Amino acid sequence: MALLTSTSDESDGWARCLTACLGTIGIGALLLLALMVAVDPYDTGKFGWLGIDGVDDQNTHTASASRARDAQFDSAIVGSSTAQMLHPAELSRATGLRFVQLYLTGGSPRQQLTVLDSFLRHHQRPGALVIVTDPLWCVHQRVDDPNDRFPYWLYDDSSLAYAVRLLSWPAIQRASRRISIGLGWRKRDEPNGYFSYEAFWHRGEFRPVSPPRDFVPGAPVGGRDGFPEIMRLDAVIKQLPANVAVVLVVPPTFHAAVAKPGMPAAAERDACNAALQRIVAGRARSNFINYRIENALTRNPDNFADLIHYRPSIASKMAEGIADSIRLGEAAKIDF
Repeated sequence: MALLTSTSDESDGWARCLTACLGTIGIGALLLLALMVAVDPYDTGKFGWLGIDGVDDQNTHTASASRARDAQFDSAIVGSSTAQMLHPAELSRATGLRFVQLYLTGGSPRQQLTVLDSFLRHHQRPGALVIVTDPLWCVHQRVDDPNDRFPYWLYDDSSLAYAVRLLSWPAIQRASRRISIGLGWRKRDEPNGYFSYEAFWHRGEFRPVSPPRDFVPGAPVGGRDGFPEIMRLDAVIKQLPANVAVVLVVPPTFHAAVAKPGMPAAAERDACNAALQRIVAGRARSNFINYRIENALTRNPDNFADLIHYRPSIASKMAEGIADSIRLGEAAKIDF
């Protein structure tokens, strides 16, 4: 009997220990979740009660969630890294609007449209949109990447979908940075989202890299009629108030990546350009600008970091044409 009693007491002891351990873990998780909710590590506005402004986040796929909702801006630049060098401050000075840069490094059209949708939900009366359309907008068939890790949950309206992802190491890291911003120990990122990739390349050093297939001169883009990504963009723009200026921009590349006239890729590019132009045709204070041409600017390697990424010298020329388009629409003078 003594042996049985001892075994029973020992089992009860282990059960109490396990219960206490699980209870402690559970309480700790709840306290951590409460802290994460109070901090709102990605600054989405879904939570956050500590009054911390902005983020310190070099990942554009997550940092844009904060910028897209920032009420101090009324206009946006949307695109992949081929939009990155357009300085929002330049456009703001030239137009009187308040631009934020929402570029996504390596961003697909689907991802860009997700960020654009978030910006429009948070800005009921936008002033202008500048959308930089790289060749991925010209595909004839949308192919969803099964390895797409873009945080779509950051940009939708669901607070629950957001909350369940707050107990993760990336979220905890960002919460720590946000707390440091609130305490004055760390500076927030530039609110307008501008970050020059000049820091990664030595000025004047041209680094030709193997371009993606869509940038290879003469390579056909696809085999079907129509451009589904452009159709989705068209549907978004059709829902905008008539007074919202929209400028669609084809970014420049080094001249070696421009398809030669008469080649299949040139015909594909022309068809894509025509589809983009139709979206804004006749729209007030709006324009389509094709900067993907061969001229003195695009033949000079000093104006490019690689085949598809241009330097500030070209970005400033583009900003002039964009600003003039916002003022004068299709009558704008494009000096490039």
